[in-house]
Amino acid sequence: MTHDAAARLAAIVDSSDDAIYSTTVDGTITSWNRAAERMFGWPAVAAIGRHASLIVPPERRGEDDDVLARVRRGDVVEHLETVRLTKHSELIDVSLSIAPMRDGAGQIVGVSSIARDVSERRRLDEARAHLAAVVESADEVILSKNLEGTITSWNRSAERVFGWSAAEAIGRHITLIVPDERHAEEEQVLARIRRGEHVDSVETMRMTKDRRLVDVAMSVSPVRDSLGHVVGASIMARDITERRHFDETRARLAAIVESSEDVIVSKNLDGIITSWNRAAERMFGWTAAEAVGQPIILIIPADRRAEEEGVLARIRRGEHVAHFDTVRRTKDGGLVEASVTVSPVRDSTERRRIEEERKQLLTRERLARETAEAANRAKDEFLAVVSHELRTPLNSVFGWARMLQSVEMDAASRERAVAAIVRGAAAQVRLVEDLLDVSRMATGNLRIDLQRLDLREVVDAALETVRPAAAAKAIEIATHLEGAPVTVLGAADRLQQVLWNLLINAVKFTPRQGRVYVGLRRAADDAELTVSDSGEGIAAEVLPHIFERFRQEDSSSTRAHAGLGLGLALVRHVVEAHGGSVRAESPGKGKGATLVVRLPLAAAPGAAT
Repeated sequence: MTHDAAARLAAIVDSSDDAIYSTTVDGTITSWNRAAERMFGWPAVAAIGRHASLIVPPERRGEDDDVLARVRRGDVVEHLETVRLTKHSELIDVSLSIAPMRDGAGQIVGVSSIARDVSERRRLDEARAHLAAVVESADEVILSKNLEGTITSWNRSAERVFGWSAAEAIGRHITLIVPDERHAEEEQVLARIRRGEHVDSVETMRMTKDRRLVDVAMSVSPVRDSLGHVVGASIMARDITERRHFDETRARLAAIVESSEDVIVSKNLDGIITSWNRAAERMFGWTAAEAVGQPIILIIPADRRAEEEGVLARIRRGEHVAHFDTVRRTKDGGLVEASVTVSPVRDSTERRRIEEERKQLLTRERLARETAEAANRAKDEFLAVVSHELRTPLNSVFGWARMLQSVEMDAASRERAVAAIVRGAAAQVRLVEDLLDVSRMATGNLRIDLQRLDLREVVDAALETVRPAAAAKAIEIATHLEGAPVTVLGAADRLQQVLWNLLINAVKFTPRQGRVYVGLRRAADDAELTVSDSGEGIAAEVLPHIFERFRQEDSSSTRAHAGLGLGLALVRHVVEAHGGSVRAESPGKGKGATLVVRLPLAAAPGAAT
């Protein structure tokens, strides 16, 4: 390598945003760029010559020794997520790519490491998972739609209130739950959202799967992208059918009381008048405005005050006082004979419950709004994560391409550079395709072209694409496939995508020299496809959520692969689009996982349908 080429390469390394450093095969630091100084706090003059354990927490030394042993054997370790230590004893989450350095004879003479700080991404992942859990467990209906009205999210309360599962609702138009006579109202709401307005506490009606009408109180807020453009709407609704019934009952009772020919008056236990109907106005001469808030002795002659105290004492004990004849006083000082019945008014448990529920609903509405706003921020943060994940392979491609362009390289290094560029480009293509497929899922445009096919051929094709990755980790792939054709109606490319995602996950989360099993058999009227592994397994609390978009099993800080958490969501969508089902099983962490896909068998040609 010429002096100028070496200088250019050194300048590229030193200006990188990633920490780049190298060590001898024994771990002594030999180079340390500026990003390493910023990330770890040690200046180059203080780091070079020290052992690399300088930045390895004590509890990670064993892990670091294992990685260095692999690199000394010639392995390349890419995107290892672990923890490193700064000069100030702070722990930071990093993604490491580690490769051997060779001399002209091909002998390994050192180790090069590239470190990227992923603390912020980890925080975003945790925040997104927390917000998703809050939304999913909320008592309120929380759903979202795009500006065309297509449903894009649907929580469990939406499933409970409207009867549609998330799988059934997402991708459908919002009119799925809007009665025909309310469609114009829905258009008006969407128009306001497009203008960036909030629609607060609208009481309306929505429709369930079995076409029942439900009274709801609904608030709608615009969802914005990272540039502030409105791209959809978040909806929070609560079922107010019970409250409506209560309000209507109370209104009917109030109307009966007000129109009654009998005097109906209420008072508290201190003898203060709290209600006064029209018949009371006619009999006693005081209007409701004059009487309410006055002591009940307003209408009791002086010689009857002791009688009133006795009545109040009995009422406090919860007794009824029925039909006693007495005398009452009118506004003009006259006396009227009256037959009086007095009943205790109890602090109804139902009334307390409803009032408490109202307070709770107001609180939950406020919290739900805050949650939705936080979820909107999380969406913006997710876009940043997408950008990061797309940039990672692009940086690799760009770096190696610049080196090919500007540095004289031997044949082995050139071959390694080309291989790295191909890997990076392939990774970016997969990420883009997954994102496009998720978009197609959300809009209902994921295309499935059905034809008769033998699932054994799909399995064979998927296995061929995954075997190199398995071989690189010395993972055994065992298969047990049905001997006769297993014919289904399906799209070969999509079903191969399903199996590839299941297999690549199994390989990804299985340690070196582990085992992956693939089985295909007939089960009654279905084809049953099984992929199991001896890998990390899935925690019980994560298992119900692994088919959700943007969710990942991330139980360890040493997860060796990044990603967007889209693969299994695509698997479920494609399988269900074929009329099938998919489920996951795992005894727990460290005990492997099994995923089972069931697809309906195709009827024999010419069979009656």
